[in-house]
Amino acid sequence: MRFTDFLAEGSIRSDLRVTDKAGVLHELAGMLAARTRAPRELLEEQLVTRERISSTAIGEGVAIPHCRFERLRQTIACIAVDREGVDFGARDGKPVRLFVTLVSPTSAPGTHLGVLARIAALLRDGRLRQALMEAPDAATIRALLVRAEDAYLATQARHDASQHVGSP
Repeated sequence: MRFTDFLAEGSIRSDLRVTDKAGVLHELAGMLAARTRAPRELLEEQLVTRERISSTAIGEGVAIPHCRFERLRQTIACIAVDREGVDFGARDGKPVRLFVTLVSPTSAPGTHLGVLARIAALLRDGRLRQALMEAPDAATIRALLVRAEDAYLATQARHDASQHVGSP
C-alpha cells in the first residue's frame, strides 16, 4: 500500500491562503469533497470533530488532519501548502504550512492507520518537508512524495531482507 496511490495531482494545492484553522479545514473539506462527491459540510464536520479531540499538527510546520467517513468507497488524500503558515495548535508552537489530509471509509480502519503511519514516516525527513513547502506546483509536490516513498520502501525492503539473513 502506497500513500501516493491515494493522492491525485488534482488534490494538491500549493497556494492555500487562509488565516485560521477553521479556514484550513473548510478548504481541505472542499478539496476532499471534489474527489469523493461526499458533502463538503459533512466532511468538514468530521475534520472539525477530529481536531476537537486533539490537534493533528505534528510539529515542524506539518499537520495531518484526518477522519473516517461512512459514505466513502475508497481512501482519499489531499495536500495543501500555506506559504505564511497557520496557527493549528502544534505542540512546538510553530505555524503549520503543510497540510496532508486523509479521509477513509469507516470500514477500512487498517488502511486508514497504515496510510497515516506512512505519511508520518515520510514527513520525518526535514529536507522533504522543506522541499514540499517550497514546491512551486502540484506536480512537483506529487513527484517529491513519489520519490520519497520509493526511497522509503526500498529502505524498508533492505531492512526486511537483512532481518531474514541467517534466519532458519
